[in-house]
Amino acid sequence: MDEIVKVLPNFKKFNDYINNVKAGVSPIMLSGLTDSGKVHFAYSTLFYSEKPICIVTYNELQAKKILKDLEYFSDNVVYFPRREILAYDYLAESKDISYDRINCLNNIYNKKAKVIVTTIEAVSQEIVAKETLYNNIITLKEGMSINLDNIKVKLNELGYERCDLVEHVAEYSIRGGIIDIGVSSKSGIRIELWGDEIDSLRQFDIVSQRSTEKIKKVTIYPASEFILEDDIEKIIKRIETKSSKDEKISEDIESIRQGDYLSKIDKYFNSFYQKRETIIDYLKDDYIVFIDEIGKIKARSENIIKDNNNVIKTLMEKKREVPEALINLRDYIRFIDEIKKVQTIYLEKQDIGFVDKQSMHAKRNGYSFSYREVKFFRSSMDLCLQEIQQAKKDKKTVIILVGDKNNEKKFRQILDEKTKLNIDDIIIKNGELSEGFECFDFNLLVISAKELFSSAPKKRKKLSQEFKQGETVIFSDLKVRRLHCS
Repeated sequence: MDEIVKVLPNFKKFNDYINNVKAGVSPIMLSGLTDSGKVHFAYSTLFYSEKPICIVTYNELQAKKILKDLEYFSDNVVYFPRREILAYDYLAESKDISYDRINCLNNIYNKKAKVIVTTIEAVSQEIVAKETLYNNIITLKEGMSINLDNIKVKLNELGYERCDLVEHVAEYSIRGGIIDIGVSSKSGIRIELWGDEIDSLRQFDIVSQRSTEKIKKVTIYPASEFILEDDIEKIIKRIETKSSKDEKISEDIESIRQGDYLSKIDKYFNSFYQKRETIIDYLKDDYIVFIDEIGKIKARSENIIKDNNNVIKTLMEKKREVPEALINLRDYIRFIDEIKKVQTIYLEKQDIGFVDKQSMHAKRNGYSFSYREVKFFRSSMDLCLQEIQQAKKDKKTVIILVGDKNNEKKFRQILDEKTKLNIDDIIIKNGELSEGFECFDFNLLVISAKELFSSAPKKRKKLSQEFKQGETVIFSDLKVRRLHCS
């Protein structure tokens, strides 16, 4: 158990809080926290309540910071990013985003995701209902008989693409009696057949293509979140019923009928998916949802809707079809209604005033703590040592995060040479947080000291006048190409 978490049950205030969490009290508000203090509390809640958690924050920058800090505590952290909704007829979304999203949903479904981080924008977007997404997953066992043609159809329906050799996630290949399926960025499942019977199931390394661990059973989950809810002809019928008949829609329908439907899903989202949910619906039965700074989330949600409405207005002015996925974007009021379905804990730096009824209920079940940020930068080693000595004098638990083993050795040597402290009384660990913190309620000081060992940034060379002039000429010669998308 990590010492940062280990000390908390020694204090009544934490025990009262965790007992309420275990009893299902919701909503709860925790105030007086720093950014790293929020992560500390969220992970400690997971550890002592044994309930998986999801942190919803206000933007992607904050989400990445939270992710990095959580990775100190756990290697089982997944990110659910927002999806780029297509306003035009071309696929622009990064494959990494698509993979992160379906990987997160799959890990929620199979109960492997213990820690999830997402943003208010991702939570506001409607997604395929869980029932639809996991209606046709494939379960295979050693010794069972399969129909190869059926397996091909099912893999295609689950979003896997057939290729000669599996080199990436979401690919599959069939070579004689061997079926390879890429189930992650690093590994795949190799099925060896004897006639129609599964002779063996193994994991294999995608880079080396070598079989590794033998397994008895495997479940193949979707490789894409866009699993079709209905037969294509039924979807087309719904599109024809709801849309005005014009040349462009007829072209779209023909593309969908030919199998090129991914770029059309956002435009006709409600025809493709009559059952729609948000990620909160996937979490509602098991997870504790932490809300990071409700005031900032509310402001960000309102700005998202405002920007979204501007896009819709622009599309309408250009007489373009407005994608239904844009119209479906849920606002702050819908978000508040959604989180009533789950056990909710608010994370706040300060005590907040009136935001909405839900947050005021949380405040009644609130706990106020006293955290402060602790930051040390390069060349401030003496200040750091003074802080440590004072904390030990005050009988606090002191934990120093130094980054790696190299720094650990250096830091122990510095403590030995420059202080009279007993090094055995100080916990020095590898790893880092974005910032250290002190919690007065728990007599705990955590110092993230990696910055103290960082080298000075290299000075940028000044560009010559000739280069600057050349640069100007080069870029002035570039012409902007406009993309005409229908």
